[in-house]
Amino acid sequence: MYDQSSHTFLNFKGYGAVHETGTPADDFRENARDDYRTTVEQTAAFLAAKAGIDGSCTVLEVGDDCECLLIYLAKWFGCRGEGIFDSEEYVRFAQDLCTNQIHRLDIGFRRASVMRLPHEPGSFTHVVSHGALHKVPDKPHSYSEIRRVLRKGGVLAFSDFYQPRKWISARTRTEVYDKFGWNDGYTLLKYHSVLEEAGFDIDSVFNVTGFLRRTFEGNAEAARTRAEQMTDPEAREKMLAFSSSCEEVQAAIDRGEVGWAIFVVRKPDVSGPQTPDAA
Repeated sequence: MYDQSSHTFLNFKGYGAVHETGTPADDFRENARDDYRTTVEQTAAFLAAKAGIDGSCTVLEVGDDCECLLIYLAKWFGCRGEGIFDSEEYVRFAQDLCTNQIHRLDIGFRRASVMRLPHEPGSFTHVVSHGALHKVPDKPHSYSEIRRVLRKGGVLAFSDFYQPRKWISARTRTEVYDKFGWNDGYTLLKYHSVLEEAGFDIDSVFNVTGFLRRTFEGNAEAARTRAEQMTDPEAREKMLAFSSSCEEVQAAIDRGEVGWAIFVVRKPDVSGPQTPDAA
C-alpha cells in the first residue's frame, strides 16, 4: 500500500512512518539533519556515519520494499552507486524518486538478487542494506556474495531483524513473523559468528530495538489517524489492520521475541596473492 502523504510504502513488509527528531533512539540523535525525517533517513545517516561514507565512495544497496537508502546517501555526499531490489515495481519507484531530485544523482537501480550479484569482484567500497538481508534463503551465501563485490577494506553496513531467543510464541509467529515476512533469525551472538565465518571483521554492532519499537509505535498512531480521514471503507479497514499489526510488533518486542540491530563489518585489507575474491 503506497501512502502518498509520506511517499513511502505502508504494508506488511515495510514501514515508513515519520518521527520528529526529538524522540529518536539516542544513537541516532547525533545524526539529525532536519526537523522531520523518516526512519529510513535516520538509518541512512547513522550507517553513513559509522561506515565512513563520503563523496569518494561507490555504494551498493541491497534493498527491500521501503524507502531507498542510496538516494539519501547520494544526495548528502555525492557518492556513486547502484541499488538492487527483488521487485520491478520498487525499481520503478526508486527510479522515479531519483528523477525527482533537484540535482542529478550518479546512481541507478535494477532488479537483481543478493544471492547472485551481477557485479565484478571488488566493485564497491561499501554495501548497505536496511531490513532485507534476513529474508534471503541462504544468509551465509549472501554475505559471501557481498564480500566478493567489496574491495579490500570495504565495509558492509546494515540494519536488520534478529531473534533474541530460540523459542517464539505462536501469536508472535502468526501476527509478526509471518505477516512481516520475517523468517527464523539469528541471535546477536550467532550473527557475529556467521559474519566472521563469511570472512568479515566485526567493527561494531548496535542494538537498536528501542528505536524499532518507537518506529512501530509511530506507525500505528499514524495509520490510525489516516484511517479516520478515509472515506473508503475498504481502505480504512486495511489501514486499521496495518495499525493493529504495528501494535503486535510492539508487544512482541516487549515479550523479548523481536529485536533490531545495526551491524558494521569490514572485508579485511590483507596483503598477499591477489585472488578473484580479494579484489
